[in-house]
Amino acid sequence: MNGNFAAALDLSGREAGFALLDGTKILLSATRPMRGRDSAQLAAWAASELNKAGIGLNSVAKWSVGSGPGSFTGMRLAAALVNGWTFGKAGIETRCVPTAVALAANLVAPAEGSRIGALFDGRNHELILFEMEIRNGEPVPTGLEKVLNAEQAAEFFASYPADHLIALEAERPALEKLLAPEVAAKIETFDSVKPEALALAQYKPFDNKLADLVYIRPAVFS
Repeated sequence: MNGNFAAALDLSGREAGFALLDGTKILLSATRPMRGRDSAQLAAWAASELNKAGIGLNSVAKWSVGSGPGSFTGMRLAAALVNGWTFGKAGIETRCVPTAVALAANLVAPAEGSRIGALFDGRNHELILFEMEIRNGEPVPTGLEKVLNAEQAAEFFASYPADHLIALEAERPALEKLLAPEVAAKIETFDSVKPEALALAQYKPFDNKLADLVYIRPAVFS
């Protein structure tokens, strides 16, 4: 087994993401829409991506799974899939890394120490805030996580000193309904997350805990 191969799998939102790395070299990074019943295709899709790269499943020694915030069902599916693929295999390391880190990876050279508020559609007329800070050049969660309705968001963002507010472009309409126009105007949106950022994250050790999901709300979002 070549121990340099690492992979990342994410199904926290409207898209699935998969990345394969050889050390720090990105061999592939792909996303595709995958919601509801389509999520049954996750295993076949990830396997096909590995086949495209000519890498066998048993050659991946390190797995990172996106842990949200996002769809409880999607994240559990991705975690269960990787757990099944790696169960009982010696020398395999796994971990969960917040999907918010993969969203923040879209920012171009954010300044060291800058605070990043990742915003997600929390459904039920609420939004989810997940904060990170750039430390040693990478986004690292600060532990600040909020679920806010429109009234709470108005109070919170009136004094929130983030250097960047980021979100997925597909979720902008839902977020704009909950935010004051001057706050919504500050949001930087991106089409997709960068799944390779999950595998590249240096701050999070491989602890073989694939149930370590970002718990914010039960059942629908966690």
